[in-house]
This record gives sequence, structure tokens and C-alpha cells, in this order.
Amino acid sequence: MSKILIINAGSSSIKWTLYSKDLNIIAKGIAQRIKIKNSSIILNYNNKKEEVSIELPSFLETVKQLVNLWINKNIISDFNEIKYVAFRIVNGGIHLQDTSEVTPQTIAYLEDAIELAPVHNPGALEAVKAFKEILPFAKMTFHFDTSFHKTLPKEAYTYAIDANITDELNVRKYGFHGLNHHFITLKLQEILNKDKVNFVNLHIGNGASLAAIQDSKSIDTSMGFTPLAGVMMGTRSGDVDCSIIPYIMKHKNWDIERTIKMLNEESGLLGVSKISSDIRDVEEAKKTNERAKFAIDLYVRKIADYLINYMNKIEGKIDAIVFTAGVGENDEYIRQAVIDKIHLVKLEIDSELNKGRDFDSYKLISTKNSSIPIYIIRADEELYIAKEVKQFFDDNTR
Repeated sequence: MSKILIINAGSSSIKWTLYSKDLNIIAKGIAQRIKIKNSSIILNYNNKKEEVSIELPSFLETVKQLVNLWINKNIISDFNEIKYVAFRIVNGGIHLQDTSEVTPQTIAYLEDAIELAPVHNPGALEAVKAFKEILPFAKMTFHFDTSFHKTLPKEAYTYAIDANITDELNVRKYGFHGLNHHFITLKLQEILNKDKVNFVNLHIGNGASLAAIQDSKSIDTSMGFTPLAGVMMGTRSGDVDCSIIPYIMKHKNWDIERTIKMLNEESGLLGVSKISSDIRDVEEAKKTNERAKFAIDLYVRKIADYLINYMNKIEGKIDAIVFTAGVGENDEYIRQAVIDKIHLVKLEIDSELNKGRDFDSYKLISTKNSSIPIYIIRADEELYIAKEVKQFFDDNTR
């Protein structure tokens, strides 16, 4: 029976989900600490979870071990059962704006775009080449986090710098988390039984971005040329005055790589709190630690400022405000705190509805007095990609 494999590769990991042709999850898991000591593969299948400690010295060896495990655990019976392999890609650059088949040309384009997502794209490329070798008969596609944001108007994606530079180097806002922003858009259309929806989507996880969506199209989003821009995140700073960068380099005697590493990996909740990038740890510490309390307050302020800004960008009636992703779905304190910062319009969360994580795919959490309905909608990028890859090859074989 043909199966669909969804791959989300990072610098040292491969998250995977295997679907049946009817889009039921067969198994899922992660290969972690690739090229690092103490690596392992976690598998979830048949209502059980297993962790296998195994050396993973390369992406190619990881893919070999993954496929062998799937066969040994009777998750698949033969390599050729996997008909489609779909790769989530953070940024394909200016030449890869739409879902694309994996070909030598599209791989070359992705190689040219490595600098646009230096943390994610190298691992993704290694994973693509490994799966091409191990599963040579599978049809493969790239699915980009930037695609949904290709509808941004020019005034939203243009930076106010020398136009010759923007044209020569393709410097622009690309936007990210587009796969989930699009998935949530389609889900909200279904919930509200509307062909087009206007709303602000708050994808708040360890990485975070907001999107202003009008007539079911992205009109602005908080991440920019790279995923570093926008709101404060787990380890990323979000927006900063760019003059801070040479100032830090001068006074710390750092090179550009060390400075960008600090902004990407040592800032955000971790950098401000000096405790953790995990909001649960910081929230626990804020009870007795002023630095932790301030970090949460700053985090909430940055999100709320983007929320009110994006509400103002939408013309006409706003159908909803949506919280999604790890923090957005699971942290009732942050949802309430963000909404409490909005004063221009009456937004009100029902404290009882806001409690708990035990709900199906979505939940309405606002009161009847709220001028705009407020929802939690569960992210499911993998399902979105699985549907998209089926549609892609159906459309291209007609």
C-alpha cells in the first residue's frame, strides 16, 4: 500500500511522519543528535513509543537506519511502499516560491539559498540527498515555509534600504511558518463555513511569528528576510536596531558569526531571563525571580504590539484572532496576558474556556462580549503537507 513520508530536517535532526494514502498516521518520530554523541531514534507506532540508541554519524546513515527500523518494526514491508517523500523547507529563496518537485535544478536553487536559512537548510539538503539515494523511486517535493507569504504586497515585503541592493541581492521580507499559517487559514474557513477569512494568526512556539491574513491571503507577517526578525522568541531576539550589531562587535571584539549566533541562539527568553528558552521554566521561575518575571512581561508586550498592529492592517470585519503552535495552544497565561495588553478594542477571554489542553482540533475561548472571537487551533503542518503533495502530483499528472 502506497505511503506518504513527511520530513522536517534540522541541523542535527530529522522529524518524520508516515501517512497512509488515506492520510491516517501510521507512525511518526524523530532521529536526533545526528553527527553528535548519544544519538537516538524515537518511534511512535501502534500506540507505543520506543527509543533506540544508535550511532548516527551522517544524514545518509540516519536515513538507512530509519528505513531499516521501519521494516524491522513492520511499519513498512518494502522500501517501495513509500510513494511520496515531502520535505518541509524553511526558505528556498527567490527561485523557489511554490511547492516544487525535487529535481537537480531545484536542489541547485536550494543550495544557492543556504545563507537565507543557515541553521535549517544545510541539514535539509543533506536529508534530501540521503532520501534520494535510499528511496530512488519515490516522488519527492519541496514545501516552503515562505510560500504562503508570496502574496505580501510590495510595501509589506520591501525594506527601506538602497533599492540597488535589494534588487541585486533579493533582499526582502520572505516570512516563515507559512505552512502552518496556511493550514490555520483553511481550518478557520472550515470552522466559520466561509470561503475567505480575515484574521490575525499568532503562531507562538519556541520560534514565533504573527500573520495578518485578509481574504485568506497573507498581507503581512512578523518574520522577515530570515526567521530572526519579529517578536521575541525562545532564543531569538526578534526585532533589534541593526546598529546594535557593529556596536557589540566592536566592544566585545566579536566577528559577525559570533554576533549573529548570540542573536539567534542566546537571546529571547533565554537571554533576558538567563534561565531557559522554555517558557514553562521561565514562568515557574517568575514567582520568585524578577528577571524571569520581566522576561515574560517583555515577551508578552512584543507579541501584543504586533497583534494590534496587524489588526489595524486588515480592512473590513476581522473574523477571529487565533492562537496556535506550542505556546499558543498550551499556555493559558500567555494567551490571557497578550489579550489583556490590547486596549483599543474590547477583547475578552473566558477564563474557564481558556483553561486546559484537552480539546479536539480547535476551541473558542472568548466571551460573548468580545468584539472579535478568539480561538485556539491546533497546528498540523504535517497533515497540510501530506494533502498538498497528493494534490501536487494529481494536478501534474492530469
